[in-house]
Amino acid sequence: MTTTTAPLRTTDPEPLRALLQAQRDAWAAGDGAAFAATFTEDADFISVIGEFIRGRTELATVMQEGFDGFMKGTHMAEPDTLTIRYPAPDIAIMITVGDRPLRPGPKPDAVPQSIQTRVAVRANGTWLFTSFHNTHIREFPA
Repeated sequence: MTTTTAPLRTTDPEPLRALLQAQRDAWAAGDGAAFAATFTEDADFISVIGEFIRGRTELATVMQEGFDGFMKGTHMAEPDTLTIRYPAPDIAIMITVGDRPLRPGPKPDAVPQSIQTRVAVRANGTWLFTSFHNTHIREFPA
């Protein structure tokens, strides 16, 4: 995975990488509450299909429904690209590009990719995501 940060980095990227890993771990465990715990109470979450989810409680419920249903057994792939930039000391914007969630077993030759934008805020020394937007990467129609 490639990680880049803005030249004038104002904070250590490791807590944000750990927060992303906590999301990946929660997804692999099929744990909606643990996934939602990586977000602020008032978070905004836009899924890859355009579903707008408001708040940690609703996010935990929706994610658990997915983990128990169509996302059962999937895992978040490690991003191919991870970019972090800090527009202010307690705000970070994280862009990840990588394979869409994968089922167990060998990785298919051609896996469609997605790009995600996460905004994180730091309060009392703790980083949490407060906004998330996921988009499929597609070629522009000819």
